[in-house]
Amino acid sequence: MSAASKGTGAVVWADGAFTTLEDCRISPLDRGFQYGDGLFETMRAEKGRILFLSRHVERLLRSMTSLRLGTANLPDWDSVLPELLLRNGLGRQTTAVKIMVTRGPSEGLGMPPTDAPFFLITARPYREPSEMTYSEGWRLAVHRGGFSPPLAMHKSLNYLFYLMARQSALDNGADEAVILDASGFVAETAAGSLLIGAEGKWWVPDSPYQLPGITIEAVCGEMGNIGRHVERRPTRPADLLRAETIYVLNSLMLVMPVRSVDGRTLPRPDPAFAALLRERLLR
Repeated sequence: MSAASKGTGAVVWADGAFTTLEDCRISPLDRGFQYGDGLFETMRAEKGRILFLSRHVERLLRSMTSLRLGTANLPDWDSVLPELLLRNGLGRQTTAVKIMVTRGPSEGLGMPPTDAPFFLITARPYREPSEMTYSEGWRLAVHRGGFSPPLAMHKSLNYLFYLMARQSALDNGADEAVILDASGFVAETAAGSLLIGAEGKWWVPDSPYQLPGITIEAVCGEMGNIGRHVERRPTRPADLLRAETIYVLNSLMLVMPVRSVDGRTLPRPDPAFAALLRERLLR
């Protein structure tokens, strides 16, 4: 059993060096801790190979530049990530790898530029949903207790709104929350992108307040390879109720069918096609 599996002695990469989770130290003045001033990426690794690594890194670097975190002090991804998996005994199993970067300690107002952002990279075993869960699909609930935050296009450490939305869905007997933007259009879910199908057409909700999804981008490419065009279009909650097939996508579970939205059962959840897409992504 790996150290990461046992939860003790797990190895992390922090501030330029490998160390154990127990010995890892982060300043209490770090702005990631103080304000959620930072970013993260969660990636899936299969037998030591991280899926879509370059796309995750590109998204992270875009957000670092936009939020004035700079791009100094970057890890050598090609050496650090495989070594992290190896040191945790995770080179031959499905793994969740998480990159976190913060502005570090700073007393400046606003978002003071930094030449030395703080990096923390962790790895843990990932147990994907059961075959029964993939077959039955998730129940979605439209969250009406708030809207996508202005930083929705960045994978910010300030994630509390999405956790609140997910908890509201769980409290109401659903599995995941649909997030709306301030104009009332569908943006995404609390933890993933949406792919919607009806009457032979497929689309992704279009909103300026959503994360540019890595998995949805890859799936749209796979859909094109098999002759199914996917467009982007503004989507109202009522459009979800008229949909035939909906999938939730993220980097860990990949493609999850949806069986209902706000209690309305979808006519064609199509878990077999979702399984086909997952298989193509894993190749």
